[in-house]
Amino acid sequence: MIDIYMTSFFRFNFTHEAVKLIHERTESGTFQIHIFDNGSDKETQKALLYLLENEKIASLHLDSRNTGCLYNKSIFHAMTESCNKYYVVTDNDVYPPALTPSWLVQMTEIMDRHPELAFLTPQFPPQGLSQPEQILNDVIYCRAVGNAFKIIRKSAFPSFNTSIGAYGDDGLVCNLARKNGFKSAFCRNIFCYHAGQCNNWGYKPEEIAKDPRKQGYGKPFRYELANELTYEPKPEWKM
Repeated sequence: MIDIYMTSFFRFNFTHEAVKLIHERTESGTFQIHIFDNGSDKETQKALLYLLENEKIASLHLDSRNTGCLYNKSIFHAMTESCNKYYVVTDNDVYPPALTPSWLVQMTEIMDRHPELAFLTPQFPPQGLSQPEQILNDVIYCRAVGNAFKIIRKSAFPSFNTSIGAYGDDGLVCNLARKNGFKSAFCRNIFCYHAGQCNNWGYKPEEIAKDPRKQGYGKPFRYELANELTYEPKPEWKM
């Protein structure tokens, strides 16, 4: 059983679709979903409670604050207390591909083949692939990966220092893993879909007002897909 930890901040339409697709595209009994909500409104929290009551998620943590990336520190710390070999962290606007065996089974097998990896994520081109360190048949080594179905090796973090910094994820945490002798990588042939990579990340004006960092962050793009189910891009977008 692998725990999937998902952070949320409003955008329940993305959360609902992500949870739905995880259940549809991942073998039953191999995972459980935990959601940490980042101070969303009562309507969003009520919808999240509905997922919990209907056993679509295993646990739900509601907070009145928007702690942003600080949540990821708390999640990492909580997960190092678990007994699982691997766990997954993801944002609520990322969708898994439809694969056989599933994305989770295949990524777990890749982690088993590469004990040097602390982090492994699917690709969503061209983000993060502009300067790959090394390209192998199944992985692309890189300096850092984000929270897009990021599978994590627990033994890479026997303990976790919650004072690592205000933004204790992505680059900082990947650098910590590197100092411990581990690497980070993207999957060479497994892709996911970043539904939130759109204007203002899909947030409404009143939601952005609660967190101005969401305004215009990033540059919206859509790469062309060769397959709508596996999210495999057309050859010109492939690494």
